[in-house]
Amino acid sequence: MATSSVLSSPTGWGFPTTNLIVQARQKLPHSRVDEVAALGGLTKKEISLVLGITERSLYNQRQSDLSVPLSERLLLLDQLFRHGLAVFDNQKQVFNTWMRTPLAELATPEVGFAAPEIDYAPLPITEMGTKQGPVDLSVAAQARRKRLAEDPTTSKPDTDKPYPTPLSLLDTVTGCKLVDNVFTRIEAGVFV
Repeated sequence: MATSSVLSSPTGWGFPTTNLIVQARQKLPHSRVDEVAALGGLTKKEISLVLGITERSLYNQRQSDLSVPLSERLLLLDQLFRHGLAVFDNQKQVFNTWMRTPLAELATPEVGFAAPEIDYAPLPITEMGTKQGPVDLSVAAQARRKRLAEDPTTSKPDTDKPYPTPLSLLDTVTGCKLVDNVFTRIEAGVFV
């Protein structure tokens, strides 16, 4: 797992946002849409949905530059995809699969899921952590799958809604922030 030199920025993102506003105000050329889509492994339809513009409008206006809000969203997606690829050690196929995988960690009140109603009592500090050294990620993933299969109370809440995928949340800035938070958690070793 790659570690980023920027685990948090003053703006709260897991990547630097320096000059983002300046670059957006200079308006990006349409060619950047295809570059960012390729970086994130998105189809033309997916990138148009994420940007909130019809595919026809997006690809029929190739003569002019993108608007400032569209340029800003594209720059934000570019940085988000670069952060995600860094987290997944530039393994593009793994990153693309992850972006399309439903995640319980994204089932938050912001996306329409009820807040958990479980009483939480934190462990005493002496019981926290591990003295075994680094955790093997594959072993941790297997243990989590086994735990979720055995204990139905820790699995999916009683709802008919499927968990959201990271890709499904990228059409809003808040959704981008939720996905970026998951990247930062993975970087920090907090298993999701």
